[in-house]
Amino acid sequence: MGMITRDPVDDPPAFNVKSEDAYLPYAGKIIRKIIIKRIGFESTVLDTARRFQTFISKAANTLHVDTKEFVIRDNLFIREGKPLNPYRVADNERTLRSLSFILDSRILVRPISKKSDSVDLIVITRDVFSLGGSFEPQFPSRYKAIVQDINAGGMGQRIQLAGLYDIDRNPRLGYEWLYQKTNVMGSFIDGSLGYTVINTGSSLGNENENAFYFRLNRPLYHPFARWAGGLELSNNVSKNVYRRPDSIFASYRYTIQDYWMGYSFGQKKLPTDLKENRNRKFVAVRGYQQYFIDAPNVLLREPDRYVYRTRVSVLAQLTFFRQDFYKTQYVVGFGRTEDIPYGYRISFTTGWEKELGNMRPYLGSEMYYNKIQSSGTILTYNVKLASYWQGGRSEDGLLSVNFKRFSQVHQIGRMKVRHQIETGYGWLFNQKIKRGIDIRDVNGIVGFNPDSLVGTQRITLSEEVVVFTPWKMLGFRLAPIGRIDLAMINRKSPLLRKENFYSGISVGLRARNENLIFNTIEARIFFYPRTVERVQHFGFSVSTNFFIKYPTNLINKPSTVFN
Repeated sequence: MGMITRDPVDDPPAFNVKSEDAYLPYAGKIIRKIIIKRIGFESTVLDTARRFQTFISKAANTLHVDTKEFVIRDNLFIREGKPLNPYRVADNERTLRSLSFILDSRILVRPISKKSDSVDLIVITRDVFSLGGSFEPQFPSRYKAIVQDINAGGMGQRIQLAGLYDIDRNPRLGYEWLYQKTNVMGSFIDGSLGYTVINTGSSLGNENENAFYFRLNRPLYHPFARWAGGLELSNNVSKNVYRRPDSIFASYRYTIQDYWMGYSFGQKKLPTDLKENRNRKFVAVRGYQQYFIDAPNVLLREPDRYVYRTRVSVLAQLTFFRQDFYKTQYVVGFGRTEDIPYGYRISFTTGWEKELGNMRPYLGSEMYYNKIQSSGTILTYNVKLASYWQGGRSEDGLLSVNFKRFSQVHQIGRMKVRHQIETGYGWLFNQKIKRGIDIRDVNGIVGFNPDSLVGTQRITLSEEVVVFTPWKMLGFRLAPIGRIDLAMINRKSPLLRKENFYSGISVGLRARNENLIFNTIEARIFFYPRTVERVQHFGFSVSTNFFIKYPTNLINKPSTVFN
């Protein structure tokens, strides 16, 4: 019985405030001193006086190595001796909270006196317990284990090792390793290096792949940061470890090279201005190549022929954007502070791409708009229109229109309920060499994965309800979920016909401990009233590494609508 508990007191109500509001009264005051305060697992950043002295919190504080102060300071872009800019302080608080090893953060203002022109800033952070592991048995023949430390030595570095034992595999034992460093030497560049023989890299193909990869990434961590960019280098080769017959095994080897860089600019802010213009522009270029050194023998077979192909693209992009943030809770998290963007992003992309011997110019555009109402309702609109061109004619064009709505949080007793509705339309016109659009999983019906159900038009409508309960099991918060998906997709016939209609119903349970590094655990039962070949009416899935996070990217690297 001790495994199942309930919070002894109510959680504070979910809040919904603009990120910069708390700092506006101090705009323009000089930052005299920045003080770093790290708290243990017995407290929260919302109320450091509220303490939970339990055996688990004491053990966690004993085993855990706190993030070093220099690591926190490396992630600060506000400076002592400079005027306090409310938006920059809010951006910095959000940047700290986005670090994988930080559970929550607050930057508090401490006035020196009522008449003083200076203030001190207190940066409060609470870590995630960085040690973790998982064991995924698939009885009786397959077992996978992972051990990791996402903040080794408290220095913002992740070390991960994994092993797989499978009696159907040859050799039966496989492994992977990964090293990742966040914000290398205060540059805001994240680097990672990894090797896998169990198909956990940037896999394009459908076989088990050995891969060695290296990545660097510098995000646009706040709107007034100038430079962003990244690179990825990967070498992948398929290995027939499951001893499939040569006639159906795809033997191939390919490399990936991906480089991009961008620059943010806009109206300059004078040193005497207390309010900044957050409307920005961003220009970026990208070069990408996936090169198949050894083409597989299944190259011409559906649907694999859309996967195993060399592709080279060079793209340039101009983006106009403005993004601000609300702080709230219970959107996709289990009570932790979540930063939800509001504003717009309009992008125009051009370039060329070579694929299957076709070298074609590309033109594309995207409009993204996010609005947060005073009630806490979140509205997201997204429109994409793009096409390749050959001989002055449009080829492989795509139009997509999508809308998503997260409701406000409804309080029912001690439970918090939020539901989301999502609908969209997609049209692939003048199809030439690109694979058709589908309704697989997140593209239409969750958990529904037919290979052959591909068309040129689709309509989707989904409704999902999540109930955040006060109940816990071994410290994991529990949230039942229910979802209905409706979709229509044409293959050859017109879209609005009965035979093009498919649907899915699923119920399940999510569990998460926000203090640990584990992603959300989710179990679902699925029912599909109408199916196709190799898809059953009922399904069941358990994911122990279900990653769910509200997107907060200010900008994205240049890409086509197909990647």
